[in-house]
Amino acid sequence: MSLKNIVTRRQALQNAAVGFGAMALNSMMQGDRLYAAESAGARERFYNVLPKAPMFPAKAKRVIFIYIGGGPSTIDMFDPKPALVKFDGKPAPFEIKGRALNGSQQIMASPWKFQQSKQTGRYVSDLLPHFQKVGDKVTFVRSMTTDRIDHSTAQFTFVTGRGFTGFPSMGSWVNYALGTENQNLPGYVALGQGASIGERAHSSAWLPPIFNGTGMRADAQSPIYDIKRPTGVSLDEQKRFLNMVGELDQIQKGSSYALDQDLESRIANYELAARMQVEALRVADIDQESEATKKLYGIDSKVGGPFGRLCLMARRLAEKDVRFIQIYGGGGGNWDTHNNIEGQLPGLCEYIDQGMSGLLIDLEQRGMLKDTLVVWSGEFGRLPTIQASSGKPGRDHNPYGFSMWMAGGGLKAGFDLGDTDELGYGAVDTKCTHSDIHATVQHLLGIDFKKNTFPYEGRDESLVGVNPARVLNELIA
Repeated sequence: MSLKNIVTRRQALQNAAVGFGAMALNSMMQGDRLYAAESAGARERFYNVLPKAPMFPAKAKRVIFIYIGGGPSTIDMFDPKPALVKFDGKPAPFEIKGRALNGSQQIMASPWKFQQSKQTGRYVSDLLPHFQKVGDKVTFVRSMTTDRIDHSTAQFTFVTGRGFTGFPSMGSWVNYALGTENQNLPGYVALGQGASIGERAHSSAWLPPIFNGTGMRADAQSPIYDIKRPTGVSLDEQKRFLNMVGELDQIQKGSSYALDQDLESRIANYELAARMQVEALRVADIDQESEATKKLYGIDSKVGGPFGRLCLMARRLAEKDVRFIQIYGGGGGNWDTHNNIEGQLPGLCEYIDQGMSGLLIDLEQRGMLKDTLVVWSGEFGRLPTIQASSGKPGRDHNPYGFSMWMAGGGLKAGFDLGDTDELGYGAVDTKCTHSDIHATVQHLLGIDFKKNTFPYEGRDESLVGVNPARVLNELIA
């Protein structure tokens, strides 16, 4: 038999049983990411993170997303309710639904006082003394809801638009749509830790891997693992090694893997890593900042210092035109305050307070807040009832009504959208969902959320998907 007549296994499966053999093969290969589960059109494209023009004039150029995984108690932080004091220790005047059957109906007032802003009249808890000074700069959405009540599913919902694993994060969708101005740094950077779903909170999932979030640290010596050239390897030796790897990759790409997106991403990442060796080390060196700036972020604070460093690094990355920066506000603490909320919440708030407040002030002073969108949220809030009748009670998960805030990027500063009922339990006015936030963030960046799609499993998928969603135009200046 001549070589021309040799039939490959794939061809045999395609020709046998009217193609059902090939269907089975494809299914197995998709499970192993060997076939990437993409349509033919998607496989034939070439992907990169070169800057792309927005679909229409944008209000914001970049996003800093502060994600507080664990369910912060926004009724104790931003949304005081006088009725909680009125009913403190008494049964709720209407049914409060929690995760547990026959859950507590005993109301617990906030243990903390709130200070009122002279400018907007809004209240911020004494838990956040630094944020009290900048609260007028932000836009509150006070009627957030979610259809998920457990942490992992609610976190997936907020960061990927789906209540389960396997879908790309918001930052990946933005990186895919717009690319990034700075080709010497990743277009999507994740700082810190704090989501129970781990790195999947900044994953590109089935989008091409080049749009994945890159984990970085506020560490000038090693901001990214293995970013430095190994000891004993000269610059010339490294260049020769990278050239050799690049040539091998191109040979492999030109033969059997011309449409392998993982290989494309690997080649691009090798090239990016070489460029980052200088830029990433420089941007992570926050010691270059003035003493006044370091003090603004409180980087020497025992409790808030680590988060302050992350926020300062976020500003430095934004200044370098990184498109999407995700800061995790966990810090090893547990925002899931089922017990002893009075003992836990002060330290958790102290961890984030000065850093996030300093970030808003710094961005504004540098003229960057107008085109930088800052987003702050958890996956849900906490109930107005106590969860335990012990001496150290806490609050259970509340997906029915909670607050989040955004700032800059073309929003109305000092504006509040929506509200919760008198107890802060359920949204009663202008109910909003994660999909509304996803649509609004993309819109502010000049992205039509209905058109930012990628072919996956036979359909054009998006961050919002089939969920009802709208741009919250009320928030936009």
